[in-house]
Amino acid sequence: MKTKTLKKVLATVLATAMIAGLSACGSGGGSGSGSSSASAKSEAVASTSTAATSVTVNTDNPVAGKKVAYIMLLPSATIFQMWKDSCANLCKAMGVDFDFFFCDGDFNKWQDTIRTCAEAGYDGLVVSHGNQDGSYVFLKEIHDSYPDMKIVTFDTQFYTDGEYQKIDGVTQMFQQDKSLVTVLLDSMIEAKKEKGEDGPVRLIKVWRGPNYNSPFDRREVGWEEYEKAGKIETVGEVQPLEDSVDSANTVTAAYLQTVNRDDVDGIISFYDLYGQGVYNAILENDNMNGNNGDALPMASVDIDNVDVTNMQTRPDIWTAAGTTDWTMNGEIAMRILFLEMADDYDDIYDPATGKKGVDVVEVPGTAILAKNLKSDSTVENLGDIAGETYGNLDYLSEASWMPKDLLHK
Repeated sequence: MKTKTLKKVLATVLATAMIAGLSACGSGGGSGSGSSSASAKSEAVASTSTAATSVTVNTDNPVAGKKVAYIMLLPSATIFQMWKDSCANLCKAMGVDFDFFFCDGDFNKWQDTIRTCAEAGYDGLVVSHGNQDGSYVFLKEIHDSYPDMKIVTFDTQFYTDGEYQKIDGVTQMFQQDKSLVTVLLDSMIEAKKEKGEDGPVRLIKVWRGPNYNSPFDRREVGWEEYEKAGKIETVGEVQPLEDSVDSANTVTAAYLQTVNRDDVDGIISFYDLYGQGVYNAILENDNMNGNNGDALPMASVDIDNVDVTNMQTRPDIWTAAGTTDWTMNGEIAMRILFLEMADDYDDIYDPATGKKGVDVVEVPGTAILAKNLKSDSTVENLGDIAGETYGNLDYLSEASWMPKDLLHK
């Protein structure tokens, strides 16, 4: 990547059978993304079971009585809880038993949890955030060993020997990660135009570098496209040493001490947890927080209620967040899994292309602008101020036995 001045400052079903296999993981799990680190040693797997009770489902429902789980590599966070709750609600409506696990950013725990669920006879798994280097080989082996268990992946790319791979019968779901960044870049570009300034937007990028995880690599595609087109210029890069607010705050604060405010137009964080640290670093720096000249604007990918509060408090600093509707995302993923379990692959729908019968599904991103937030805005009601790409029911895959309005009447 070409840069002008590149500087790096460098988480009732599984009762007995699962406990032994998951002894490395514990129950519990918080709801705030800012409180956990991928390197944390705390046990962070949470599990519940959601069985259907007093729910009327189609008598032709092919998944009633089945057992599924959502297995997240990362620690619990607000958006992942929204995903989990959405899965649970759909499972309840469809008469399916549901469990969930957060694996504290530990890839070995994630693998162990998937393997133990497979051994325990689960009918389907939604597995999230597997790393690029090892997920294909591991999931291919699981798929081959347990061919009757269906799998849907989220934010997980399949690579081996430097080439993109596929696993027959496994649908890969993503946020349209490129768009999560480009909608933020567009907002920065527009802000510069409104000030009557010419030239590319000069930006600092906050991420963990290439090949750290699939979402970041996919977001980098959008960044590089805009950079090559001359729309933006990378004047600096900050890499937190850990997936934590404190680490992002420490490295960003140190970096900003070396930056002249007049030489940079903004900061883009590839993950909102880092964004919270960036926000604090800006607030703590009088040359960046508006006390001496204009505040340095920032934007982030993903969103939680801490971000919303910060955007409401200082919209001149935290200007936007690129996200999708995480409640809708959970339902999209679980619907795909149910269609796989019913062998209805032809009904799997990709909102990014408008095509059915696909094995890759992408959910378009939306820019949540600080200036549009209301006093009562939260992550749960962003649909009130977001655009049509957010929470769009047309993004849902459906079948005669699983209509789109099942949870939305």
